Amino acid sequence: MADALHRSERWYRDLESGTITRTLTRHELDTIGTLLRLDRVQRRALFLVSNGGGLSSPEAQEPPRISDELRLLLDQQPFPAYVIDATWNVLAVNTSMAALFPWSTAPGANLMRWLLLSAEARDQHLNWEADAEVCVRMLRDAAVDRPHDPDLQQLISDTSQNPAVRDLWTRGAADFADHYDGHLLQMTLPLFDGQVTELVTHVLQPAGLPGCRMTILTQRAPQEPADRQAVQTM
Repeated sequence: MADALHRSERWYRDLESGTITRTLTRHELDTIGTLLRLDRVQRRALFLVSNGGGLSSPEAQEPPRISDELRLLLDQQPFPAYVIDATWNVLAVNTSMAALFPWSTAPGANLMRWLLLSAEARDQHLNWEADAEVCVRMLRDAAVDRPHDPDLQQLISDTSQNPAVRDLWTRGAADFADHYDGHLLQMTLPLFDGQVTELVTHVLQPAGLPGCRMTILTQRAPQEPADRQAVQTM
């Protein structure tokens, strides 16, 4: 690695240990990313760490406001849909979402806190640990993007100190995720009498609300047994 960067081994050891804090050049970042075989999200995290985070700062951001046009789009969705801000606070939900997930209508509702810290989420998510691990990866990614966001730091502190979630934070320290678009959720929900329901997440980013996301949950049709599918294709 030192040879590829045209540096000494001591310089690279100092870089890994954090002694060297200067911003790396784009060439240096690309070289490190290539030799370590980092994926797109890991390369983004490396760039953000080297540059001290993203471009935005909490002080410069105005509180997000749901426009009438976005509210119209949300309400006309036949599927459960919601809007969250950059720290996963729920800003708005439609009728279907409120019926399926009553917690989302409570004052101060936060998607990450509900999924990672509530007993209800563990009961409803059949693959809770896998779903929670995606959430931790997104929190880890947000931390390098907005290292000085006090609300985000508090959210990370609360979730990482929880005994049920602490192990997810300590493993896979280099794993990041910047979205959960297309993620499959297997759940048992009271509205469906506890039957297994498969929901697919579709994440949109409203141009008028930087940092916010609108998520639509579509229900995947139940899969037929393998032997029945084989008979139909014969």
